[in-house]
Amino acid sequence: MNKITRRSVVLGAAVALAAGLAGCGGGPSAGEGTAEVTDPALKELVAAAREEGTLTLYGIPDEQVLRAVAEKFTELYGVQVRPVRLVSADLAQRFSSEADAKAPASDAILLTYSPFYAEALQKNWLTPLSSAGIPGYPENYPADYLAQDGDVAIVSLVPTSMVYNTDTVTQAPSSWQAYADPRYRGKLAMADPATSPANLAFWHLMRQNYGDDFLRGVAANNPAWQNSAVPGTQAVAAGEFALGHPGVEAIVRNLRESGAPVDTTIPGPTTGPEIGLGLTAGSEHPNAAKLFAHFLLSEEGSGLLAEVSGAGSPYGKGLPQGFERPAAVSPEQAAQLKQLLSSQ
Repeated sequence: MNKITRRSVVLGAAVALAAGLAGCGGGPSAGEGTAEVTDPALKELVAAAREEGTLTLYGIPDEQVLRAVAEKFTELYGVQVRPVRLVSADLAQRFSSEADAKAPASDAILLTYSPFYAEALQKNWLTPLSSAGIPGYPENYPADYLAQDGDVAIVSLVPTSMVYNTDTVTQAPSSWQAYADPRYRGKLAMADPATSPANLAFWHLMRQNYGDDFLRGVAANNPAWQNSAVPGTQAVAAGEFALGHPGVEAIVRNLRESGAPVDTTIPGPTTGPEIGLGLTAGSEHPNAAKLFAHFLLSEEGSGLLAEVSGAGSPYGKGLPQGFERPAAVSPEQAAQLKQLLSSQ
C-alpha cells in the first residue's frame, strides 16, 4: 500500500468518525432507559436528569470511546449525550474561556488530570464532586483515585505505548530504546513533551531507567515533534514514519480496523495520563451531569470506559505489568528533558 493510499485510509477513518459524531450526538434517543433503579436518591436524580433530557460532554478520549460510553449511558437512563472531543490543551482553553465568560457550554468534562483542576475549583468553574450530591460517592470509589480531597475523581489511566507501522517494522520493538536506534533516524513522529504533563512524566521515567544518553540518542534521530498524539499516529499509519509516540490504543484500533498497517506495543516500564472527571459549575444540565458522574464512577461505567479505550480502570482492570502512575515533574526537570530531547 503506497503512502497516498494509506493516507486516504487514515483520512477516511477520520471522516467517518466526524460524520457519525455530527449526525446525532451520543446515540439512542432520550427516553425511559433500561436501568432498574431502587435507591430513592438515585431515582430522584434520574427523574431530574430525564427532565433535562441532554448532557454535553467535553472529553479528550477518542471519539468512538466517547460515543460508546454515551450510548450506554443513554440506554440505561434515557438521557441523550452530545460528546465533543478535543485534545487536552484545546479543551482546557475552550472550557476556561467559556467559564470565565460565565457562559459554560459543557455539563461535564473528561480531561487529563493536571493543575488545571485545582485552578478550576478555586475559580468555581467546577462543582466539587464531594459536594455535588452524587449518590454513592465517594464511599464506593477506590480511595487512591480521589484527588483534591475528593473534589475530583481519576476515572481512567492510559498506559503510554509505542505505535509502529507494521509494514516498515515487521517485529514489535522489545525496548523503548528503539527510539534511539540510528536505523530510525528521521522516521520518528512524537508528541512534544511539553504538550502534556503525562508526556513529561513518561520521559522523566525513561531518563530514570535508561539515562541521559538515551534521550540524547532520541534527539539525534531528529523526531518530527507533533502537538498531540493524533497527527503522529496518523502519519505512522500512513507510512510517513516508522515509529510514533505516544500510541493511543483506541485511535490505533480504529485505524487498524480501517486497514491501516499500524499497531502498538509497550516494550518496558511505562506510565501515562490520568483522566479526571469534572462537573461544570452553572451548567444547563446539572442533574444529567451528576447522573453521568454516578454512572462513570460505578464499577460498570468504569469497566466500560477501560474496555472501549484500551486503558486502565481505578477498579484494577486493564493496566499492564510495570505501569507506574505519573510522577510530578518540576519545571527544572522539564527544562532538562526539553534540552536533552531537543524538543520544541
